[in-house]
Amino acid sequence: MGNRNRLSISFKKEHQYIYDHLQGITNKSDYIARALEVFISGGGQSPVSKKEIKNMVLQILQEQGNAPQTLSAPPPEHQILEEDVELLSQLF
Repeated sequence: MGNRNRLSISFKKEHQYIYDHLQGITNKSDYIARALEVFISGGGQSPVSKKEIKNMVLQILQEQGNAPQTLSAPPPEHQILEEDVELLSQLF
């Protein structure tokens, strides 16, 4: 097997959905490593901004003929909280 670095990860109950998602991944270490590479190369933030994602979604919807007339802000209960962003930053 050679010289391998090992790491054990435990998940809190509130992160069960992340654990469940990883259970479906065949090569978990490669998956996590690639996710962290993307995160790190983006300076600790997503390399794609929310505005870029919004523009991509709008373009796809327009190409399919399903573009909304106007985009309204999501209701407060559907907005990402700063603490959620911090949690994701800590995880990835």
